[in-house]
Amino acid sequence: MSICFTPHIHDPASDLWLRPPAARADPESFELSLSNGNGIAILLALGLAPDPVGEPCPIDRFASLVTAALRQRLARRSPERAAWMDAPDGQLTIIHCGRREGHIGDCLGELARLVQRSRAIGATHGGWG
Repeated sequence: MSICFTPHIHDPASDLWLRPPAARADPESFELSLSNGNGIAILLALGLAPDPVGEPCPIDRFASLVTAALRQRLARRSPERAAWMDAPDGQLTIIHCGRREGHIGDCLGELARLVQRSRAIGATHGGWG
Protein backbone atom coordinates (compact mmCIF):
# COMPACT_ATOMS: atom_id res chain seq x y z
CA MET A 1 0.00 0.00 0.00
CA SER A 2 1.13 3.53 -0.62
CA ILE A 3 0.08 7.15 -0.52
CA CYS A 4 0.67 9.07 -3.75
CA PHE A 5 0.95 12.85 -4.00
CA THR A 6 -0.15 14.13 -7.43
CA PRO A 7 -1.15 17.37 -9.21
CA HIS A 8 -4.80 18.04 -10.05
CA ILE A 9 -7.05 20.41 -11.94
CA HIS A 10 -10.77 20.76 -11.37
CA ASP A 11 -13.14 20.34 -14.31
CA PRO A 12 -16.21 22.39 -13.33
CA ALA A 13 -18.31 20.97 -16.18
CA SER A 14 -18.10 17.43 -14.81
CA ASP A 15 -17.18 18.41 -11.23
CA LEU A 16 -14.25 15.98 -11.37
CA TRP A 17 -10.64 16.23 -10.23
CA LEU A 18 -8.31 15.36 -13.11
CA ARG A 19 -4.58 15.10 -13.57
CA PRO A 20 -3.19 17.67 -15.99
CA PRO A 21 -2.42 16.21 -19.46
CA ALA A 22 1.37 16.44 -18.94
CA ALA A 23 1.04 14.50 -15.67
CA ARG A 24 -0.98 11.78 -17.41
CA ALA A 25 1.63 11.58 -20.20
CA ASP A 26 4.58 11.32 -17.78
CA PRO A 27 3.21 10.04 -14.47
CA GLU A 28 6.62 9.20 -12.96
CA SER A 29 7.65 12.88 -13.14
CA PHE A 30 4.44 14.05 -11.48
CA GLU A 31 3.89 11.63 -8.62
CA LEU A 32 5.51 11.09 -5.25
CA SER A 33 4.62 7.62 -4.00
CA LEU A 34 5.41 6.77 -0.38
CA SER A 35 4.66 3.84 1.89
CA ASN A 36 1.62 4.34 4.09
CA GLY A 37 3.79 5.04 7.14
CA ASN A 38 5.94 7.62 5.36
CA GLY A 39 2.90 9.14 3.63
CA ILE A 40 1.15 9.60 6.98
CA ALA A 41 4.34 11.15 8.40
CA ILE A 42 4.34 13.65 5.52
CA LEU A 43 0.64 14.47 6.01
CA LEU A 44 1.31 15.04 9.72
CA ALA A 45 4.34 17.24 8.91
CA LEU A 46 2.10 19.28 6.58
CA GLY A 47 -0.49 19.70 9.34
CA LEU A 48 -3.10 17.79 7.36
CA ALA A 49 -5.22 15.14 9.03
CA PRO A 50 -3.55 11.74 8.86
CA ASP A 51 -6.28 10.72 6.42
CA PRO A 52 -4.64 8.77 3.57
CA VAL A 53 -7.25 10.10 1.13
CA GLY A 54 -7.94 13.82 1.14
CA GLU A 55 -9.69 16.46 -0.93
CA PRO A 56 -7.19 18.17 -3.26
CA CYS A 57 -5.73 21.32 -1.73
CA PRO A 58 -5.26 24.59 -3.68
CA ILE A 59 -1.69 24.53 -4.99
CA ASP A 60 -0.67 27.81 -3.32
CA ARG A 61 -1.86 26.59 0.09
CA PHE A 62 -0.26 23.19 -0.50
CA ALA A 63 3.05 24.88 -1.43
CA SER A 64 2.87 27.00 1.74
CA LEU A 65 2.33 23.90 3.89
CA VAL A 66 5.30 22.16 2.27
CA THR A 67 7.51 25.23 2.73
CA ALA A 68 6.52 25.58 6.40
CA ALA A 69 7.18 21.88 7.04
CA LEU A 70 10.58 22.12 5.34
CA ARG A 71 11.52 25.11 7.48
CA GLN A 72 10.60 23.22 10.65
CA ARG A 73 12.76 20.28 9.52
CA LEU A 74 15.86 22.43 8.88
CA ALA A 75 16.80 22.41 12.55
CA ARG A 76 16.10 18.74 13.19
CA ARG A 77 16.29 15.65 11.03
CA SER A 78 13.71 12.91 11.32
CA PRO A 79 15.07 10.02 13.41
CA GLU A 80 16.10 6.69 11.98
CA ARG A 81 13.58 3.90 12.46
CA ALA A 82 14.71 0.30 12.54
CA ALA A 83 12.94 -2.32 10.46
CA TRP A 84 10.76 -4.75 12.36
CA MET A 85 8.22 -7.48 11.74
CA ASP A 86 4.84 -8.13 13.33
CA ALA A 87 4.07 -11.84 12.90
CA PRO A 88 1.39 -13.08 15.31
CA ASP A 89 0.72 -16.84 15.12
CA GLY A 90 -1.88 -17.68 12.50
CA GLN A 91 -2.26 -14.06 11.34
CA LEU A 92 -0.98 -11.81 8.61
CA THR A 93 2.72 -10.94 8.82
CA ILE A 94 3.45 -7.23 8.46
CA ILE A 95 6.98 -6.07 7.71
CA HIS A 96 7.84 -2.49 8.62
CA CYS A 97 10.83 -1.51 6.51
CA GLY A 98 12.05 1.33 8.70
CA ARG A 99 13.66 4.50 7.37
CA ARG A 100 16.98 6.27 7.49
CA GLU A 101 17.65 9.45 9.43
CA GLY A 102 16.41 12.55 7.58
CA HIS A 103 14.13 10.63 5.23
CA ILE A 104 11.02 12.71 5.98
CA GLY A 105 12.85 15.97 5.23
CA ASP A 106 14.13 14.50 1.97
CA CYS A 107 10.58 13.49 1.02
CA LEU A 108 9.36 17.02 1.79
CA GLY A 109 12.08 18.34 -0.55
CA GLU A 110 10.87 15.98 -3.28
CA LEU A 111 7.32 17.17 -2.64
CA ALA A 112 8.41 20.82 -2.99
CA ARG A 113 9.98 20.01 -6.38
CA LEU A 114 6.80 18.19 -7.40
CA VAL A 115 4.76 21.31 -6.54
CA GLN A 116 7.06 23.44 -8.74
CA ARG A 117 6.75 21.03 -11.68
CA SER A 118 2.99 20.83 -11.13
CA ARG A 119 2.57 24.60 -11.24
CA ALA A 120 4.57 24.70 -14.49
CA ILE A 121 2.03 22.38 -16.17
CA GLY A 122 -1.01 24.31 -14.93
CA ALA A 123 -2.05 22.27 -11.91
CA THR A 124 -4.37 24.17 -9.59
CA HIS A 125 -4.37 21.71 -6.68
CA GLY A 126 -2.20 19.13 -4.96
CA GLY A 127 -3.79 15.89 -3.88
CA TRP A 128 -2.97 12.61 -2.23
CA GLY A 129 -4.55 9.23 -1.94
